[in-house]
Amino acid sequence: MRSWNSKKGAVSALRTELEGRRVELDNNEFDLEVRWESLNRQLVKRRENLDDDIAALVAEERASFRPVCRAAMSEGGRLRETIQSQDDLLSAFDHLQRQLGGREPAMVILELNTLRDEVRRLTEELATRPTEEVRTRLASLAADNRGLENRAEELERQLQNSESLAAESSTLKRAPTGSWSRRTLRSNASPGTSRLKHSSCTRELDRLRAAYERPAEVEARYKEIELPRFEGKDISPARQTAISEIEWLESIGTRTDEYGLSFNPRILKAFHTALKTAEWSPLTILAGVSGTGKSELPRLYSHFGGLYFEPLSVQPNWDSQESMLGFFNSIDNRFDAQPVLRFLAQSQKPWVAATDGDDGYPGLDDAICMVLLDEMNLAHPELYFAEFLSKLELRRGKKRSEVPTLPVKIGAGMKPYELPLGRNVLWAGTMNQDETTKSLSDKVLDRSIIIHFPRPTSLKRRKKLAPLDARNRGDSLPWKTWRKWLVQESPFTADEVKPYKSFIEEMNESLAVAGRAIGHRVWQAVEYYMANYPDVVAAGDDSTRKAHAMHVAFEDQLVQKVMPKFRGIDTRGKSKDECLDKIRGQLIAGIDGRGFNLAEDFDLAMELGYGQFMWQSANYLKVDSSDEPA
Repeated sequence: MRSWNSKKGAVSALRTELEGRRVELDNNEFDLEVRWESLNRQLVKRRENLDDDIAALVAEERASFRPVCRAAMSEGGRLRETIQSQDDLLSAFDHLQRQLGGREPAMVILELNTLRDEVRRLTEELATRPTEEVRTRLASLAADNRGLENRAEELERQLQNSESLAAESSTLKRAPTGSWSRRTLRSNASPGTSRLKHSSCTRELDRLRAAYERPAEVEARYKEIELPRFEGKDISPARQTAISEIEWLESIGTRTDEYGLSFNPRILKAFHTALKTAEWSPLTILAGVSGTGKSELPRLYSHFGGLYFEPLSVQPNWDSQESMLGFFNSIDNRFDAQPVLRFLAQSQKPWVAATDGDDGYPGLDDAICMVLLDEMNLAHPELYFAEFLSKLELRRGKKRSEVPTLPVKIGAGMKPYELPLGRNVLWAGTMNQDETTKSLSDKVLDRSIIIHFPRPTSLKRRKKLAPLDARNRGDSLPWKTWRKWLVQESPFTADEVKPYKSFIEEMNESLAVAGRAIGHRVWQAVEYYMANYPDVVAAGDDSTRKAHAMHVAFEDQLVQKVMPKFRGIDTRGKSKDECLDKIRGQLIAGIDGRGFNLAEDFDLAMELGYGQFMWQSANYLKVDSSDEPA
């Protein structure tokens, strides 16, 4: 019985366990059904959204693939162009090699460079030779000279015959009448005729001899040169008053406006600064179209600023220094000194007051003078001004008493007049840009500062034409005052000048592609121009104003000194891509995040030269960059 109960209890427990498992199984089955239904619903929903998801993924992939495709197409196009260019170059190379008969192009280029150097040498040699007109003139003068010599010999013979006849006539007078035959008397000239012929021949011979004989006094020709160009009454004494450079320059601008002409303030400052840096660039050239005031600026600057001014109109037939200064007239046996030579001589002489026994001399060595070569490129400056440029450059680093002199020929076999080229004489020139003018050589460009006048966009009226006379002339500017304004030592620290120096050096790297370079002299001239710029000097220790003024001055020099060095660079091909385009980007980027306003002028220079770079504009002056930062 006990055994049965135990078995019954075990069965009951097993049944309970089975029941529990069945319940658990039912629950699991229910859960599975719920999950199945949920999965079915999710699957249905997923099926419903599958098209939208696929469309979204396709759109996303398409959007990301589109720029990649465009880039690939662009790269493919570029590669095709490169391949085409290389094919063209290869075919051109093959064609060139066939034309050269199988010779290596490198050897041909080397030969061409050698020939180009020879052409350049011959061109420079040709520039120093007399022109055909001069050679013709010299030949004509030589023929005239030979004719005069023959005439002189003939007259000498006639004179000897006349003297012989005169001697015979005197003998005839003293001898008895009967001792001479009628035949002898008929063969001899009458005494009156002989005397007349003798005096006429003597006068003619003396006149011809005078043209070839050395004059007794060289001083007479020196005095002809030293005749004062300005009389004492026209010279006002220099006042030793202290005046600031900025005030003096602003007064010129104000009085010029009142006179009826208006110049861009930056052009006035640039002209003034260029004159101050004559040690580095002796010649300041104003370039632009006719009628923009290029000749008026030096004249008004001199008049209102108290400088003594001598304009000189260059003629197309000038071919030597004598055309500018004067020459020895062999016919009249005298030296014809041009007014500019007398002005230059007077500028180096001291003022000597008149006394009872002496008239004195109105010297100008303590005044500032200016010579203007108006329309200087009507003739080649290398012919009539080359020696001036070379001598003026020799002044650099010398004392005032050690300035070079220019020998002026006053006659054959006579000691030349030594003309000192003092620093108190400033040299300026104007240059029109048209088909009647000559281009400037590198020798002139290297020793010059070229200031371009902008083409007028709106024409200005001038209601009244006022005279320039002693009443509105400025007080004479003393040399001592001008010398105080000159900055002869760079005031910049290495950190201040480094960005500008690096800018020029980066340009040099680009220019190497075109076979060009900016030399030490150009950079030194740029630095001293910046140091002498009036706004830089006036800024003093104000670093903000100083940085702004340095940027403006450097932009001026890029146009005036650097851009002329690019003249003639090919505006196509490798020179454009690897040289000019890089420099244009450099100008736009500027220095310290501040660009230069030269892109428009740069683009014009690329277009105006018919395939060669030619800078002829000043549109950057339309942008007002003179306002100083607050």
